[in-house]
Amino acid sequence: MSCFMRSNKLSNVRYEIRGTIANKVNEMEKEGLEILKLNIGNLAPYGLYAADSLLNEMKNKIDLAQGYSHSKGIISARQAIYNHYKKADFPSIDIEDIYLGNGVSELIIMCMQGLLNDGDEVLVPMPDYPLWTAAVHLAGGKAVHYFCDEQAEWNPDINDIKKKITTRTRAIVIINPNNPTGALYPTSIINQMVDIARQNKLMIFSDEIYDKLVMDGESITSVATLAPDLFVATLNGLSKSHCITGFRVGWVVFSGNKKMS
Repeated sequence: MSCFMRSNKLSNVRYEIRGTIANKVNEMEKEGLEILKLNIGNLAPYGLYAADSLLNEMKNKIDLAQGYSHSKGIISARQAIYNHYKKADFPSIDIEDIYLGNGVSELIIMCMQGLLNDGDEVLVPMPDYPLWTAAVHLAGGKAVHYFCDEQAEWNPDINDIKKKITTRTRAIVIINPNNPTGALYPTSIINQMVDIARQNKLMIFSDEIYDKLVMDGESITSVATLAPDLFVATLNGLSKSHCITGFRVGWVVFSGNKKMS
């Protein structure tokens, strides 16, 4: 009798927001307990819905969505994203540098598949949004976790990052505003991380999906604006900011020195 074994690529893949803990929660619900689920940032169950104008626009355009779009995504949507980032002073971008995806998650996986060879390393924050670690390992790479210090408002430990760079390091992931800690990194910290990438010729992946949820008068500094000489991939989308997680709207913008690619 044949035995189909799990792929070795899954050995280091953990996704607890839908894994063991989530399974335990399901068991508790079957026992009649009411559970407040904050694991996947799903907004609709809490009455946080998209604006009527957005929903009506979707309904009005549904007839136009029956065929394939351009492989990089709908042109008008990419143009709107381009206009947004040009106003934000993103360096060296063109509409051809913008790709739409089935949410940011798909784009993270595609980027890791396109970048990594077996054994290549990517610096990922710890604690992290677990898809980053999973995507690196599924692409044959190794996620090397740099420490984010709770005692320092969850900011990245710059010295720890420096210690963990090797000849196999290809890129560094910056999640700002951070998921899961909620930290908003000061510009001074981001500049130090950019300098590390510059000194070691690393690509930067900047996950900014929560950039519209910055509160208390604070503001986010997009990594790309600080790194015009580096190859930066900025990932963002509408899932959280527009309460449409189920619509799966994400994008990646490649900016800066694309000759490094």
